[in-house]
Amino acid sequence: MLLIHGGLGEAFQWAPLFPILADKYRVLAVDRPGHGLADPFDYRGLDLFAFGARFIKEILDALEVPKTAIVGNSMGGLWSVACAINYPERVSRLILVGSPAGVQRSVPFMLRLGTVPVLRAAVRAGMSRPTREGVRDFWKLLVAHPERLENDFLDLSVASQLRNHPSWLSMVNRALDIRGMKPQMLLQNRWNTLAMPTTLVWGELDAWSPAETGDAIAAAHPRIKMVRIPGAGHAPWFDDAAGVARAIDNALS
Repeated sequence: MLLIHGGLGEAFQWAPLFPILADKYRVLAVDRPGHGLADPFDYRGLDLFAFGARFIKEILDALEVPKTAIVGNSMGGLWSVACAINYPERVSRLILVGSPAGVQRSVPFMLRLGTVPVLRAAVRAGMSRPTREGVRDFWKLLVAHPERLENDFLDLSVASQLRNHPSWLSMVNRALDIRGMKPQMLLQNRWNTLAMPTTLVWGELDAWSPAETGDAIAAAHPRIKMVRIPGAGHAPWFDDAAGVARAIDNALS
């Protein structure tokens, strides 16, 4: 399976799942452009939906993987949907862990601040001075129990933000405006064009979009199944790695 991380994230964030899934599967995780250890990247002017699809397809080409299950989180979930729509012959199963970007216009207000021209310099300056506790505060949007995050993980996240925040800001400004997700990024009727079995694995405490949103998507599309993870947030494997791994395994079975 190929794991695609979320926005402002890194491939290493999947680490809690690696030892569980690797007992049964060949597990691959990749840094999206401008994230983790990937090269810096300027997202200005890109069609993010088409670009995300092509990026995943070219990763599969480079790895000589003709077809695989794709597991995506948040913005990585949106990119995974894009790949599944544009290159359905390459995707055997689609598993979206945490609410995928594009399910609704609304996103947390702190992300939208960076899209306001008069505030961009201040946001950039703040992101250029990351701290361990500042990262932990941001992760309150992602997990139900940020107090459980280990210092080693927070320090890696600080280093990644210090290195990658210019790329992150270019992506945020391409994907969002002051009202939230740009209309062209929304999934809406795109769900109808998915040809493969798809599973939504949704934390019941997801701060980005409630689990009821996933329930409604699954109810309207026969190829889509919804799995709730109790007591878990937007990156639910941090709160319940075993539960998320079990949901992924069941989807692939």
